[in-house]
Amino acid sequence: MFKKRITKHFLVLFTLVGIMTFGLFLFEKTFKTDVHISYVMVPDELVEAMKETEKPNEVIELRNTYHNNDIKGKLIIEGTGISEPILQANDNSYYLNHNAYGEYQAEGSVYEDYRTKLSGKKVLIFGHSSPGWNVPFNELEKYYNKEFYDSHKYIKIIGEDKIYNYEIFSVYVETSDYTYMNLNIDEETYNSYLRKYQDRSFYDTKVKVNDGDNILILQTCSNKAEYASYKKKYLLVIAKEIREVK
Repeated sequence: MFKKRITKHFLVLFTLVGIMTFGLFLFEKTFKTDVHISYVMVPDELVEAMKETEKPNEVIELRNTYHNNDIKGKLIIEGTGISEPILQANDNSYYLNHNAYGEYQAEGSVYEDYRTKLSGKKVLIFGHSSPGWNVPFNELEKYYNKEFYDSHKYIKIIGEDKIYNYEIFSVYVETSDYTYMNLNIDEETYNSYLRKYQDRSFYDTKVKVNDGDNILILQTCSNKAEYASYKKKYLLVIAKEIREVK
């Protein structure tokens, strides 16, 4: 009786093992031959773009911080004291003497010409400089020195929807010709201006400028002694848009 019970249990166990073995065989046939796991290589550019989307929107944060929707972007020149919100009003006077909170302040703000857009072909940005004030655009006066330029030649603008990178190609002081402020000009005139800006630079930046390049012009008052006798003397730091900082 005992032997029969062992034999019966053995047969049940043998049957279960057989069923499991057959089941595994079917699984291998059904899935291993028909189902394949693929690994997709994501391009580095897409990975970086995905990272960017994970970051909070800096322009929106600045607007919330200052409670001011006039903030259009942020201007950054690495290695300098320039890391400032870019304001824009309905004219070019308001932010000459108002800060980012919209409060009156003689030192004013860094602000964009009311006629331009950060996405435009020509962007004009203004700000005060003065030996008596601690203002961001005092840093621009260091560009008289070629060595300073060599280590600070790139400008970044963080916009609401895009980051713009620029490479400076010209630095000079303008005392009489303000055509750089013109926006509604034909292509031929625009390209002739590009060549003129480059020719007037204090030093050769060796940056190649092509017809139709998008440009950024930073303007501030020059405090250089040799221009003291001029009623108007604007230091211009002019850059072309590039795909990325080298």
